[in-house]
Amino acid sequence: MAGTEALGVNGSIPAAANGSMPATGNGSMPAASDVNVHDVVPPAPPLIVHPYATVSVKAHVPVTLEMKNSNYTKWASLFKSMCGKFGLKSHIDGSSPPRLEDPQWDQADCYVRTWIYGSVDDSVLDLAMEGDDQTTRALWSAIERLFRGNKESRAIFLSHEFHSIEQGDSSISDYAKRMKKATDSLRDVGHGVPESQLVLNLLGVVNERFTNTADDIANSAVLPDFERAHDMLALKELRLANGDRVAAGTAL
Repeated sequence: MAGTEALGVNGSIPAAANGSMPATGNGSMPAASDVNVHDVVPPAPPLIVHPYATVSVKAHVPVTLEMKNSNYTKWASLFKSMCGKFGLKSHIDGSSPPRLEDPQWDQADCYVRTWIYGSVDDSVLDLAMEGDDQTTRALWSAIERLFRGNKESRAIFLSHEFHSIEQGDSSISDYAKRMKKATDSLRDVGHGVPESQLVLNLLGVVNERFTNTADDIANSAVLPDFERAHDMLALKELRLANGDRVAAGTAL
């Protein structure tokens, strides 16, 4: 019968000698070896994580700079130390000129500026920020001016505050912290307090329970430093507290 010569014995279409389907011209499927997988699915770009991306500013600068609390000296010291660890101090101290056209420099500057944002209160940023194009060095200088500007007029008020501190009912440690914080504020405006004056001011307005200890410290042949004077008063505080507990137990 006509047309039956192309069929096999069992009526099936015979396979080609190499086992593949014969080419059919236009519209035929290309061989698997001719397909480039990159023409179908482009490779994903490699993921690059900048080394500063995982740095937490709070792990290195655990304080927040605020206008109401004059802790600029402490904050600035911690922040400078952090930048020094990563070789980025030039972004805040201006030791090298900015390279605004260098993408790597700009990226590092953005990281340092972000660290400042994360460790400074809004009350400071509202006064120091000037726009999107502000460099880290410009922001750092603006913050510095906020806390070190008008030095003489600020020194008058800070000096009055320093000499007006009294212990009252606070602990020796809290009292000493307030005293030390006041001296740091005075140093920020160029009026550092000598160690001997700091110790005498600490002894002058302690609670009356510590009067005898304060007199012993003041009458020492060599006036101890602030830390030693604090330790002596703190030891007296512990003894007084222990005596109060013993008295209470005896009364019961």
